Amino acid sequence: MIKVSKSEDVPESLSTTKAYDGEDVKRQLFKDQNSKCYLCERHLTTDFEIEHFKSKDNYSQLIQDWNNLLLSCRYCNGKKLNHFDNLLNPLTMNIEEEIKQEVDFTNTKAKFTSIHDETEAGKQLIELLQRLFNGSKNIRTLKEENFFNYFISNINRFQETVNNYLLKPTPPTENEVRTALGVDKEFLGFKYWIIKSNSTLNSRFSKDIVWNK
Repeated sequence: MIKVSKSEDVPESLSTTKAYDGEDVKRQLFKDQNSKCYLCERHLTTDFEIEHFKSKDNYSQLIQDWNNLLLSCRYCNGKKLNHFDNLLNPLTMNIEEEIKQEVDFTNTKAKFTSIHDETEAGKQLIELLQRLFNGSKNIRTLKEENFFNYFISNINRFQETVNNYLLKPTPPTENEVRTALGVDKEFLGFKYWIIKSNSTLNSRFSKDIVWNK
């Protein structure tokens, strides 16, 4: 999860209709979020929903508030529902700098750690991310397992890409890393910390892990 940049131009349907999910809203969010879920950072095609950062159930006055609308996948929206209304806001905070996002390969889990003093908003976000990536119980459901397998496959490919660069730092291998760090690519929050954790990589690619600032 990383910071999200959002257009200041409010879609017309939010002021001319009672809907919050008009086609203009969907198209603008797709453009703003590079066709990715703001929570898990997976690419979206048809499996997407307009998500209320602060839930409809608890904040009915914000149902059509442009600053409260984000694009998410159905999987993440189903996990969040109305249980996480006090999260760190990705529209105003650099989530990739606030939450360390790593893979614990030994225990087959994603690991999330607050970088600064833990706030209630930070704790809530970590709890939600843990549910998304690690499941809600000790044993993942099939859907949770499929999600994690897709995620870990993507991270393994990126790790292979950076390893190729470290072994042979040539323009082609360097370009492959830069391409994988494009703002439209998936799981940038985890890639950010892979780059930051290696001095050689951080020295070369620090400018490529600055998104939506």
